[in-house]
Amino acid sequence: MNNLRHIFRFRTFTLMFIFVFVGCSQSNKDKGEQDVIPKVPVTTTGIQIGEMVEETELNATSAFFDKALITAPVAGYIEQDLVNPGDHVTQNQILACLRTRESMVLRGDSANPLNYSGLIRIKSSLVGTVISVDHPKGDYVQEGNQICSIAIPGSLVFILEAPFELSRYIKLKSVTRLFLPDGKSLNVKILSRLPMMTGTSQTQRFILQPLTFSDLPENLIARIRIIKQVKPHAVKLSKSCVLSDEVQQHFWVMKLINDSTAVKVDIKPGLKTLEQIEILEPEFLPADRFLESGNYGLGDTARIIIKK
Repeated sequence: MNNLRHIFRFRTFTLMFIFVFVGCSQSNKDKGEQDVIPKVPVTTTGIQIGEMVEETELNATSAFFDKALITAPVAGYIEQDLVNPGDHVTQNQILACLRTRESMVLRGDSANPLNYSGLIRIKSSLVGTVISVDHPKGDYVQEGNQICSIAIPGSLVFILEAPFELSRYIKLKSVTRLFLPDGKSLNVKILSRLPMMTGTSQTQRFILQPLTFSDLPENLIARIRIIKQVKPHAVKLSKSCVLSDEVQQHFWVMKLINDSTAVKVDIKPGLKTLEQIEILEPEFLPADRFLESGNYGLGDTARIIIKK
């Protein structure tokens, strides 16, 4: 009987030991799994306080404000074109030769004792650059038909088409900078505003006059920046710090609460530039740090590791 009791106690103790061992092993395993939490590598930055300018960029197209249209004085045939588009011409320079229709009829007539040639030389009345030559040799033109057009040097302007809601930000007689496609810039004066709107795009045209002579072609598209608002002491963050939803109605940042944890903080943005965004709410401290990279797709709380 005693032997049976000892065997029963031994088996009971053995089963209890196995249960305790398995439980401890599972607990240690769970603890080990909890400790292995991935950390996202990030970089951080802080707020800046300074001037912030909200501006918008529009296109302006070059055009010659003054053009001279050279027309045929009589009806006839173009005998010769003496200039090409792009040529610089001087005053009284011959542009083309026109032979009248009557002289063409009398050319082979023996009853033309005076040998009337009917050749008329069409001359330039000013100095400029030929924009177009409208009729080749042999063309018949009526009296008053355009033979060629000449652009007057110094009359180059830029035509700015601005949406009506931006017109109030464009100050007449003010000087601004125009940025050309080759990287150069040009100072221009906002000369005038045309009192009409374009029918389809509903934009209003402004005439921009270069302050210095520019040997630029017509129909050149340049860029102009219109200042909408200036804040001298704005609280701003790098644009890469600010995240938003798909419709850009909800904005937030990931703010550090310690060296390894960042939390989501909703914000109210203000002015926006190409690189920075103004933070209106909440009020942050200069010592606060925010995730600048590695912040996309994180939850409300994230374990992070700061890259050196």
